[in-house]
Amino acid sequence: MTSQSPTEATEAPEEYKHAWASIQHMVFFEGMSWSGRESNRLFLNLGGLRFADVSSVSTIDFTGDGRAAAVVDWDDDGRLDLVLKNRTAPRLQLLRNLNPAAGHWVAFDLEGTRGNRDAIGAKVTVAAGGRRRSRTLHAGEGYLAQSSKRLHFGLGAAERVDAVTVRWPNGEVEEFTGVGADRRWRLRQGDGAAVEVPARPAAALDRPPPPPAEADDSPVGRIVLVEKLPLAALRIPAFANPDRYVADLQGRPVLINLWGNACQNCLIEFDGFQRAAAAIGASGLRIVPLNTDPPAEHARSHQILARFGLDGPDAGYVDEPFLAAFAVLLREVVGGDFGTPLPTSLLLDPAGNLVAVYRGRVEPEILLRDVALVGRMNPRDPSDTRLLEGRRVFRRTRDYASLVQQFEQMGQKVLADYYRQGLQQAGPGR
Repeated sequence: MTSQSPTEATEAPEEYKHAWASIQHMVFFEGMSWSGRESNRLFLNLGGLRFADVSSVSTIDFTGDGRAAAVVDWDDDGRLDLVLKNRTAPRLQLLRNLNPAAGHWVAFDLEGTRGNRDAIGAKVTVAAGGRRRSRTLHAGEGYLAQSSKRLHFGLGAAERVDAVTVRWPNGEVEEFTGVGADRRWRLRQGDGAAVEVPARPAAALDRPPPPPAEADDSPVGRIVLVEKLPLAALRIPAFANPDRYVADLQGRPVLINLWGNACQNCLIEFDGFQRAAAAIGASGLRIVPLNTDPPAEHARSHQILARFGLDGPDAGYVDEPFLAAFAVLLREVVGGDFGTPLPTSLLLDPAGNLVAVYRGRVEPEILLRDVALVGRMNPRDPSDTRLLEGRRVFRRTRDYASLVQQFEQMGQKVLADYYRQGLQQAGPGR
């Protein structure tokens, strides 16, 4: 795809746009990744230009969204280890080299005296076992990584070092004497003699590692928005008024509750609402139950709602346009398609802005606490953080342009025009 990138600042060809649109769809809606969920690979040099894939036998072939890799002898045992930095958890990993058949080696710490002290750019050449090996000290390797400044040389079967030569950054060439294998040495510019550096083993690495943490795959029950999402133009059909909108309910906090006739958790939640009816009424909260069953089941829905005192003018149902719009709005909040368990509820402030999503049953105590906090929030401030119980450092802006595009493609003109107004008010870049 990148080979087809436009070479001039003209309108991109349709196939180029479609390629990016396909990638965006796979990432946002199909749970795939643009860069990630790919197994790490490790290749063993067999000599010359031949390599073998040893990812599996080295146990490095785990899946993670890796970003950077650095090489270091972490435990000072003469075997190079790997430190990996990932975007996803675990964010930092140490891969310890425990190869029992590792060969001989020698390592050097460099210190410049006529030029940069770190000796960046110095080239060290080691002669051992009839071979010459060279390495240059760099200030950065790979993507966002810096390996150890200690230059490590694998010597294989060679048991001694014949010669060590350093070309310093200022161009001086210096030979060092007294260097033995399987040790660490400090080479200071102008001294001519190497000084041995004692090993500093990491005793903590000899202890058994803690058991790995079990992944928690349970869905997040309470999702608080860091940036409110206006919903005034969302149509939420009522049994008595199919053309009801969120805007018609403004003035009080609202809980839009999606439920089903056969959903046991929904009935348990309704029972909790009924038990807390006095407190809910005092809070000013307006509960709007929307049934997800087909119209043929609505008679049964009315019976259930009546049993819990919820079969009033606020009760309603969902239809295909609502479900399509709801899916788009939920993706804007949670960033992907993760399903919608029943019950699922949306908490709106008195201005019709979405402030929290409850996936699964919400306890009345939690709901009433959130409603109380909503009552102290500034309805004109889209970034009010009272529900987050923290302080904002950066503002998370809504992608109104994407919402406009998606609702236009779906033919939902009311929502497209509504979020187009939000885009114009937010200004460029939103």
